[in-house]
Amino acid sequence: MSTIHDLLQKMTLQEKISITSGFDTWRLKGFEALGIPKITVCDGPHGLRHQEEGQDHLGINESNPSTCFPPACLSAASFDEELLFEMGQAIGFEALCQNVQVVLGPGVNIKRNPLCGRNFEYFSEDPLLAGKMASGWIKGVQSMGVGTSLKHFALNSQEQNRMKSDSITDEKAKFDIYLKAFEIPLKTAKPMTVMGSYNLVDGIYASENKWLMEEVLRNKYGFQGLLMTDWGAMNDKISSMMAGLDLEMPGSSGYFDEEVEEAIKDGRLPEAYLDKAVIRILQLISTVSEERQKALESVGPVGKSSVDIEKHHGLAKKIAMESMILLKNDRKTLPISENVDRTIYLVGALAKYPRYQGAGSSHINPYKVTSLLESLEKDSLKMEFFEGYSLESDEILDETEELLQTLEKDDVVIIAAGLPDSYESEGFDRKHMRLPENQNALIRSIAAKSDHVVVVLFGGSPVELPWLDDISSLLHAYLPGQAGGEAVTDLLLGRHNPSGKLPETYPLQYEDHITSPYYGKDPYHAPYLEGIYVGYRYFDKANRRVQFPFGYGLSYTTFSFSRLSMNQSSIDFNENKAVEVRFYVKNTGDRAGKEVCQLYLARKGSPSYRVEKALKAFCKIKLEPGEEKEIVMVLHEDEFKEFDLNLKEEVLYGGEYILYIGSSSQELPLSASLELKSSVLDTFKAPDFYLDVRGVPEPEQFEMLIGRKLPVTGPSKPFTVNHTLEEMKDVPQMKYLIRKLEGVLRKASGVNSDNEDAYRVMHAMFMQTPIKRLSLVAPDKMTKHLGETLVHVANGRFLRGLQSALKRKAPIDHP
Repeated sequence: MSTIHDLLQKMTLQEKISITSGFDTWRLKGFEALGIPKITVCDGPHGLRHQEEGQDHLGINESNPSTCFPPACLSAASFDEELLFEMGQAIGFEALCQNVQVVLGPGVNIKRNPLCGRNFEYFSEDPLLAGKMASGWIKGVQSMGVGTSLKHFALNSQEQNRMKSDSITDEKAKFDIYLKAFEIPLKTAKPMTVMGSYNLVDGIYASENKWLMEEVLRNKYGFQGLLMTDWGAMNDKISSMMAGLDLEMPGSSGYFDEEVEEAIKDGRLPEAYLDKAVIRILQLISTVSEERQKALESVGPVGKSSVDIEKHHGLAKKIAMESMILLKNDRKTLPISENVDRTIYLVGALAKYPRYQGAGSSHINPYKVTSLLESLEKDSLKMEFFEGYSLESDEILDETEELLQTLEKDDVVIIAAGLPDSYESEGFDRKHMRLPENQNALIRSIAAKSDHVVVVLFGGSPVELPWLDDISSLLHAYLPGQAGGEAVTDLLLGRHNPSGKLPETYPLQYEDHITSPYYGKDPYHAPYLEGIYVGYRYFDKANRRVQFPFGYGLSYTTFSFSRLSMNQSSIDFNENKAVEVRFYVKNTGDRAGKEVCQLYLARKGSPSYRVEKALKAFCKIKLEPGEEKEIVMVLHEDEFKEFDLNLKEEVLYGGEYILYIGSSSQELPLSASLELKSSVLDTFKAPDFYLDVRGVPEPEQFEMLIGRKLPVTGPSKPFTVNHTLEEMKDVPQMKYLIRKLEGVLRKASGVNSDNEDAYRVMHAMFMQTPIKRLSLVAPDKMTKHLGETLVHVANGRFLRGLQSALKRKAPIDHP
């Protein structure tokens, strides 16, 4: 390829405009005459969802086979950055083998509320854990010469109406929580691209938000790579280019090309903005081409058959085993002896029909999948299986009565429980935090008969556990990837010792969550009324009881912490580089095991808008029985910085700090005091709620916190292409047209029934996506002019709609 400057000079205005949008769903445009190749991107934070050119424009049908590793909801529980590097490296190799240049991930959006339908694809409620896990993954993928795309930038923590909702936050919450998760991998792992989010941020679409993209992403965090939209997230391309966006995805058949060209010619858009975008696109194409060549020189020629399927399956199993969390283990029911004489009873449809990943754009077509039933059957255990409940209805199967009559107190029963596919997905949020009632009832019935009930929990998000006191053991498998059945089996039988820790807080019930009164209630605005009190930061500040705290997880062995020391009890970062923290961890049990050592920092002083404590460092160590190791953690200046709402910048507050060391956010046996010398004091006068978080955050107090009024809620009329079909569905003349469009969607989805999970996912996205965005994602199905016709009809302008359809040859009765 010629130098980027030379290429830019050779390109016509139309070519430069054209290259700033994709060729199709998964490819960037190439210009053969100029020596610019197409490059391929694909979904898949936990594996590849790669579709060949021409395979499927919508990107919803089956993709090429690849390894389905555990999604982020589980892999984050490993608390192991090196393990995420291994996963990333394997995914990078598979991308190399399938000639994919950029993998679209990872997602580091904060788990603000447990009902977010896409939480399974995100790492944590804590920005440090999310950022560190993302950094390991990015480094692994990019070590194989393949780019990554850190997403979704930013404040995208709900799926409900995600393309129109406005995330409204105070600046301290932005920088200390939501943007911090991006800052860490941006600075330490340097992803080649960043993907913008669908939503608005403080009233401006993320893809048009100059403050977000230029001031924060590029100037503050130093990002020099390519910034692309999420698929169909473009709203106004001229505004986006002037704000610093480079690439519109996917290909939209030139939806914006004409207006961009006119804007350049009449001076509304200086051509220099277009040139910046083109240069970054060409730089990405050049970089991934060069990095791919380097990687191939190292590993040799590769193709689809070059992947060692069994090796990667084994890695998927390893990651799952290192991440699953033992949440309860009374009566020493686990591990189950492989030599047990009595029959083991395995119950639950999820044991036979595994739920191992989430639905939506990250859905992988795995090489193979092993269920828990299949894995246990391979062992020499005496076992009987009962399906127990239906995944499609609230039915408890008749066979359960036979099981209940058979059970005795000493019998061991393993129950596979969890969320069905239809409960959580990209595109919509969960309606509640409960398991299906048939599962709850079945668990209670069995627990009334046996003292040794082990529940293995599957699902991408927290659920309420009304039967927890009745069972002996609980193993949380989240969504375990394709080797989940084998991983659970090895943990249950004690071949591997559990070591995962919760990457999010488990509340007792949904109503205990600070955001529960208002999350998802307003379809247009998402005010983050809770401010910085996210996850354990809220439960700690409010002193509210939880089911399981952040960072919690048991083992088949025990550990002790002792002898905490620091290299100094007072620090001035103008003179000293860091605080060195030392302590000892000992395995006090009779099995080898791993412990996650966690360091939290608390700033003391008079009441102010601050959290009780926050995670600042962690590490995972392996110890043999009786073995003791010294752990060294180092805190630098950045770990102490907070955003000051008066000074409008991150500062170091002077005063007393407490360092806590332990195994979870609520198990912290070691502590030490530290004095930070700084003249900066916290003088911000926060509204009362934000000092003690008692009760429910009120909009009026939040307005005082952010210094402005919240926008008025409600849809605007007349309808435009920025409205959704959901907003138009009650207009009488639209009902027939929407039914026709649903038929097209059903056919494109390849399903036969409206009840199929794949269709429900697509239908939710379809109804909540603005007409304009539908035209961007599927320009052959929803042409620009068909979209305009639908708007005319929705507004009651039948004649204009008919004239538009006839003029453009886009009949509205057969889209």
